[in-house]
Amino acid sequence: MELRRALETMTSVVYAEFELGGELRYSNAGFRRLLAGALSPWNLLMQPALEALLQRTPDPQRVVYQGLITVGNPQGDMVTLTGTVVVKGDHVELLAGYNIDEFEENARQLLELNVALGETQRELGRSKRELERREIAIRQISLTDALTGVGNRRHLDETLAAEIVRAQRYSAPLSMVMLDIDHFKRVNDTWGHEAGDRVLQEVGKQLIALLRQTDTASRLGGEEFVVLMPSTKLEDAMASAERMRLALEQHVIDNVPPVTASFGVASLVSGESGPAMLARADEALYAAKHEGRNRVKAAMQHPI
Repeated sequence: MELRRALETMTSVVYAEFELGGELRYSNAGFRRLLAGALSPWNLLMQPALEALLQRTPDPQRVVYQGLITVGNPQGDMVTLTGTVVVKGDHVELLAGYNIDEFEENARQLLELNVALGETQRELGRSKRELERREIAIRQISLTDALTGVGNRRHLDETLAAEIVRAQRYSAPLSMVMLDIDHFKRVNDTWGHEAGDRVLQEVGKQLIALLRQTDTASRLGGEEFVVLMPSTKLEDAMASAERMRLALEQHVIDNVPPVTASFGVASLVSGESGPAMLARADEALYAAKHEGRNRVKAAMQHPI
């Protein structure tokens, strides 16, 4: 009875008493914790099996087993204990404690797994950041004109659509400058396509150099470029276009005669779509070409 009282509330030590027929007579907190609601705790002692021990033990009172004891539960979990099984007259006593060697080995393996998990998580983090970096780079490439370094037509379409939504939402002005290099076919025919590519590259560099941080330049196709200017009224966009025109006129390109460009400028009007705004800027550009080239023309302020 004193042993029972000493072990009653302990969970690190397992103590139980069984009738010889297998019925549980008494168990402490440690054994009840292992039971996990099992209806037949006798059968939970898997190795060694108590029934097999009793069959080969004629002496009514003796130690029948000392060593490792494996206990299972209804959920399929198994715990290894180190203990003793004693037959005392009309009952069997089990006294065992957790296998310290097993706990230490489990703790070591858990530590190794935690270290490996930490490294795996760090590697996943690095891979995720690298993947994000590559996705950004790939997207940037997909939106950039390879020859000139400005945006391509896809970039223009996406940016124009987004800027129109923003301008309409906040009632903010939005302008665009469309430019076309004058007599560009003559450059290709006279000085060759390499010279033509060099002219396009230099125009792209000049536009990038003249842009504000909020402006974006794109190559519409061939020798045509478009500059989007958020929060910019028509008169301010006209002034910016004139600065672009002068910069191109004065820029010297090796082995190529001076290059000029014609400009059409449009400012967004209420309810206008991106294609309609582009069409008005193109009409203004055509008018600049028709009037003699190397000049800036404003678009009519109504949708076409």
